[in-house]
Amino acid sequence: MIDITNIEKKFYLLKKLNLVFAAFFFSLMTLCVKNIDNRVPIFELVFFRSLLSLIITIYIIKAKNINPWGNNRPLLILRGVLGTFALVCIFYSIRNMPLSISTVIQYTYPIFISVFAAICLNEKLTWNLIFALVSGWLGILIILNQNQLSNIEVEIQNLSIFIAFIGAICTAMAYVTVKKLSFTEDVYVIIEYFPLVSLITLLPIVLKNWITPTFNELIWIVGIGLFTQLGQTFLTIGLKILSASEASTINYLQVLFGSIWGVVFFNEIININFLFGALLVLLGTIITTTKLFKST
Repeated sequence: MIDITNIEKKFYLLKKLNLVFAAFFFSLMTLCVKNIDNRVPIFELVFFRSLLSLIITIYIIKAKNINPWGNNRPLLILRGVLGTFALVCIFYSIRNMPLSISTVIQYTYPIFISVFAAICLNEKLTWNLIFALVSGWLGILIILNQNQLSNIEVEIQNLSIFIAFIGAICTAMAYVTVKKLSFTEDVYVIIEYFPLVSLITLLPIVLKNWITPTFNELIWIVGIGLFTQLGQTFLTIGLKILSASEASTINYLQVLFGSIWGVVFFNEIININFLFGALLVLLGTIITTTKLFKST
């Protein structure tokens, strides 16, 4: 049997790099979603993703011989609800926008995290962190500028933008609940409730609107499940080490990963304005990670 405890120890040795790996694997998840034909409903993609994740997580929980139900069940369920709603919104925005743009909008969530973490977790906002967040936010605003979008010949519906921002808000709230749960719950119990709640809530919708995936689509769906599971694992472990606000700024790196996939695989246009905005996002990440590595 795989030594889960030994693998988990190696994850913890990565320290802040856990968040970098989380951003990378989540970006691969978005790549898989973008490659699946629109005929497969969003709810079905989230359902399959949750099924694969739950199977893997239950195996790990049994191997570690821990209580699968956790201690703070109401908060665990809330985390599952927020994660499910956020994922549906994220998948929708990925499908209806260029991958680079949808990733950028999704990564407005650190701004919301800072507010929620200050209110719910009593986290302090340092000047370094505030500067990093402002830098990242300015980069996002530059990329979303209407002139910028017209220059790359992209038209985005207001509904898609609205849903993407709702996804970012739900993501921020989910981050804060994960951070709060990390004080009392095992990493894999936190991860388990996400797909468990998703399966229960989405099953009626999926059965009513079922579309049988092709073999090619199934390969991408398996990719969604595996990469999301890896991303969730690195993210949850990372949130045990860092504050929610600090972790969120490191995850700005997914903006860069998403932009690279958009150019390489979908021929999306990246101009100087987008590059400048992306550099501001990266600057925010560098400021935060440099500060964190110095403190270890």
